[in-house]
Amino acid sequence: MSADEHIKPLNMTERRSTIEEYTQFCLEEKERRMNSGEDFDEQSFDKATDLTLRKLKILEDEGWV
Repeated sequence: MSADEHIKPLNMTERRSTIEEYTQFCLEEKERRMNSGEDFDEQSFDKATDLTLRKLKILEDEGWV
């Protein structure tokens, strides 16, 4: 049995948008950094996330993502 037989076809109804995927990534990364025990500038992280999401929204509205 080849490795290709185990690949599940992409279900387009389950595909999340770039914005949804990035938002989920940021939530998980923020949680990871907050629990790492190291210094973490939550305010800067939130500002950077917000800026990126706004730019992604513009790109999405223009049909790029």
